[in-house]
Amino acid sequence: MFGGEGQASGSSIRSTSNGYRAKTQNRSRAMRVPEWCGCGCRPVLRWSGTHSNPNKPFFGCPNYNTIGKRWCGLFVWADVGQEAVPAKLESLNYNEEQKMTEGWRLEKLESDVRSQKFMIKLLFVVVFVMLLFLLVVFCKL
Repeated sequence: MFGGEGQASGSSIRSTSNGYRAKTQNRSRAMRVPEWCGCGCRPVLRWSGTHSNPNKPFFGCPNYNTIGKRWCGLFVWADVGQEAVPAKLESLNYNEEQKMTEGWRLEKLESDVRSQKFMIKLLFVVVFVMLLFLLVVFCKL
């Protein structure tokens, strides 16, 4: 039975033996559900019954919480890809904002450099004119 609603009421991702390992393992796994789980069965869609993730869909081993059968540890949230999208968008927005800020700062620095170069040239011309004036005045004496 694909769906497993009858078993979903008390489903949880944690087990005393290896719940943390399975959770960590699935975060680094590719963002898709494998065709077969570790015990050779097809994963089933269930809904979490925990307070922290109420009615959140996940794919898991059909042997989880089944007496007499061994659980392989398969657990993948069904909407993992959807959860990653807002985080990526937020990161992208932050990066774009940072690029714009750095662009403005760079433009301001370039403008300051152009102003400084102009001031140096102007100062050089003023000093040259003053020296020329002094030379003319002293030559007439």
